[in-house]
Amino acid sequence: KTYVVPGFQAGGIYRLETVVPVAGGKALNVAKTARLLGVPEVICTGFVAGRTGDWIRKDLEARGIQEDFLEVAGESREDILVVDPSGGAETRLLEPGITVDAPAVEKLVRRVGELARASDLLVLAGSLPHGVGDDLYARLVGEVRRSGGRVFLDAEGEALRQAVSAGPDLIKVNEEEFAALTGRAARGPEELAGLGRKVLSRGNLVVTLGGRGAVWVGPEAALLAEAPPVAPLMTVGSGDAFLGGYAVAVLRGDDPPQALALGVAAGTANTLCLRPGVVEPGSVEALRAKVRIAPLALEARQPDR
Repeated sequence: KTYVVPGFQAGGIYRLETVVPVAGGKALNVAKTARLLGVPEVICTGFVAGRTGDWIRKDLEARGIQEDFLEVAGESREDILVVDPSGGAETRLLEPGITVDAPAVEKLVRRVGELARASDLLVLAGSLPHGVGDDLYARLVGEVRRSGGRVFLDAEGEALRQAVSAGPDLIKVNEEEFAALTGRAARGPEELAGLGRKVLSRGNLVVTLGGRGAVWVGPEAALLAEAPPVAPLMTVGSGDAFLGGYAVAVLRGDDPPQALALGVAAGTANTLCLRPGVVEPGSVEALRAKVRIAPLALEARQPDR
């Protein structure tokens, strides 16, 4: 849920005027953006539990998104987001969530393989539940590739580190996640692109820069996308909206500059809404025309010895 609380401070008592309930989480936010931008068939899978899980299913169904979740014991978590529009501060309270056992994990791996064979693109995104090893995303990337599918990844920490070596078609991270992955904070877009090139074993990398835009790195080129300035209502879910927009562009055959522009436009449009992953298509198109794309210099690769 999102609570809008002007002047919010810890320790106060507030009467809520605006409460925005919505099924969230990285993968679900990506799915919502993709559906709103015209992808006719979007399917979500993963783990859900309890009454909250039932509500998630119904919310996605109402948005025209198919669900293929695995039911597990417990209760899917509810997160609280408190937005202070007067100061722009965002406070997040995250419940611990469910614990998943080994048989459920194996069932998910098989399910992802089945979906990969029937889909044009899979997006793996979000934190891993308790009981799941850090190698799960690496396993899922491998499963998709063995099935002949394309796979995008948005993860962090050790799960990201292990999955990178499995070779997803796209890795999407923010600046903090990228710094943790490489062990250093880049001093600018050019240095970031150089570090990103060293990370890639295959595929492409995108590092989102918040309200400034994003950097795309491929095997032989790199691009900087500058986002148009806006007055954001909320930033949570904007990286997910970026990935949803980028995925939509890839599905329709756009080249990297076009995909990057649509991703940045979708991420920016999401900041104008109080629902993570929700964008207004007209706003996305208007913002896309204002995204500036420029090439970044890359050093020549050193030959293998």
